[in-house]
Amino acid sequence: MRRLEQIAPFLAERDADVVINTAAYTAVDLAETERDAAFQLNAEAPGAVAQFCHMKGALLIHISTDYVFGGAGTGPYDEDAPVSPLSVYGSSKAAGEVRALSAAADATVARTSWLMSPDAGFLAAILRRAAHGEPLRVVRDQRGNPTLASDLARTLVQVTRDRLRGIGQAGVLHMAGGAEASWFDLAKFAIEAAGLSTDVSPALSIDYVLPAQRPEDSRLSTLRLRQNHGIDMLPWPNWVPDTARIGLRLAASRVETGQQSGS
Repeated sequence: MRRLEQIAPFLAERDADVVINTAAYTAVDLAETERDAAFQLNAEAPGAVAQFCHMKGALLIHISTDYVFGGAGTGPYDEDAPVSPLSVYGSSKAAGEVRALSAAADATVARTSWLMSPDAGFLAAILRRAAHGEPLRVVRDQRGNPTLASDLARTLVQVTRDRLRGIGQAGVLHMAGGAEASWFDLAKFAIEAAGLSTDVSPALSIDYVLPAQRPEDSRLSTLRLRQNHGIDMLPWPNWVPDTARIGLRLAASRVETGQQSGS
């Protein structure tokens, strides 16, 4: 939804007691040249959603990102650590956090990281390449918390229920996978779990010239999530094998479909 004035009527029609705002501009590199669009969707829109929720008395759960941190090897970060984004995307999401909490003091800002599923995100991308027989060079000097999308969804539901019952607190809350990794660690483990012999070699961030700078270390501390809600989100070694096998089947199916259609 790009027109800010449409947000309140859209939400009013649904008469919701809880709003979980997952809308975002997530094209990290493109945001460097589309700053206005990124800030409108990632900063101004959450502010408008929060204003409506405050007026309506609805609980807002707003999704944010680990990219609000610059991460020069100083993680894991807790919720109170100062933000220091390196990119337009990170800056726009950090601004969205401020606007959401300024307009709706009772809101929860849920920071997550390295979100993926069998058909979307990093694992799906490398498995598509592996299914095409491509060798992989993967960055090893960036670290974070790989997070399974369905696990995040379950966590959001539980935290929302808790907040409605008066459990937990407003403000920032980290919701991320329970173990850290580098992109290289994750790729190598996933390829082996999928039963592939694809060559996976390590690379450095400096080897790739991208418009947006990525955090070197964006690990998130999830201690508050455990203390306030009793939730330990899944560590990636627990879910990557099944996710990789499902992702490989999906990738192989796409390859076969493409071959049959001549593309």
